[in-house]
Amino acid sequence: MPHLFRTLDGKLWKASQPLDLTLADGTPIAGLWGGSAQHEKLDWWLRKPGHLLAQTDVVAQVAVRDDDTGEINWGDAPSAARLFFVLESPSIGKNGESYRIAKMVTVATTPAELAYFRDTRFSLFGTFKPDGTIAVIPPLPPPPAKPPLQGELF
Repeated sequence: MPHLFRTLDGKLWKASQPLDLTLADGTPIAGLWGGSAQHEKLDWWLRKPGHLLAQTDVVAQVAVRDDDTGEINWGDAPSAARLFFVLESPSIGKNGESYRIAKMVTVATTPAELAYFRDTRFSLFGTFKPDGTIAVIPPLPPPPAKPPLQGELF
């Protein structure tokens, strides 16, 4: 699952941090990035009371941290693409303030994405259609996969 993304203005966004998002009607809303929601199960997520679909500003790049090596692998986003998040219903924090967990909408990786990012899930790219549904934008091909590390010879 992606752990980082960068918007066109160069701002870096990380999992577990607050996000600036926008609803389909253009209303700005904040979320706290915490986890993911599979695109294949998006209807299920959005049927839950108080859950909403929101999008980011246009993104430039998305990164996935390799669980085996800890290496961060960046991939470019398609032109004019945004990322989508499911906002859970509001919760009240220990400080008494309201917040919403934002789960990144992900899709299964292509074989090339799996080889490069070494993860089975990647970001869904798109934009809102006028009816509030997602116009999916296909991802760009990732860079070539790095060769596997050579094991010990002796």
